[in-house]
Amino acid sequence: MTGRKSWTVPIAMTVVMLIAACSGSGGRASLTPSPGPSTGVGKSEEQPVQQTPEEAAPSASPQRTPEEPDGIAPAASPEQTAETKVPLAPEENVPLAPPVFSFSTIDGEEIRLEDVLGTVPVYVLFVPSVDDELDRAQVGKVQARYAEFEALGANIFVIASDLPTKVLRLRDELGLEFPLIADPLNVIASDWQVFDLFGEGKSGPASFVFDAHGTLIARLVAAELDDRPSVDEVLRVIEESLSAGAA
Repeated sequence: MTGRKSWTVPIAMTVVMLIAACSGSGGRASLTPSPGPSTGVGKSEEQPVQQTPEEAAPSASPQRTPEEPDGIAPAASPEQTAETKVPLAPEENVPLAPPVFSFSTIDGEEIRLEDVLGTVPVYVLFVPSVDDELDRAQVGKVQARYAEFEALGANIFVIASDLPTKVLRLRDELGLEFPLIADPLNVIASDWQVFDLFGEGKSGPASFVFDAHGTLIARLVAAELDDRPSVDEVLRVIEESLSAGAA
């Protein structure tokens, strides 16, 4: 090793000098990475997102009216409502006072129903047609027992949905002794709620019986086209009403 120079010290000194040059004015080099460039002074403010008028407008919630509480659907309009037919009132719900009418019989006699009701029993009979065999047979039965009605003091009025000439012919052919009223326009039948019961455009077969006090005691309306109210039933209820009044 003699005669050869050692390079240990000069190499160490060279490393120290290089480190000092990199650290600036003799300072120590920082191993912490420097932050990136700042985008503004202090903390940057968050910019609001721009919205269109349609987006900014609040969504409209459905408004409920007092008539439409939660859970209840609004009532259907008349157009949405299916059309219904009102049934005839049951016997116990029929008004005690019937529609009052004045009329002329086929013989020209003026009769006011209100003058008769409340004085004697009254039997009002509606017949659809004087040409129908069933109607002719029923009117014939009433005539056959006319003496029984007279004995009870009852008045009979037959109302037919026919022209006066046809009703007059019926009277002559059957020899009817009680008043007959022609109702070709079905005015009386409509007032008494017996018009067009079977879609034929005329009154349905029906009988109304009133006691001597003017109270409706029997309402006999045919349930089928071929039904006719019983004359026996009419006489029975009149007799019972008179017996109850005498007791």
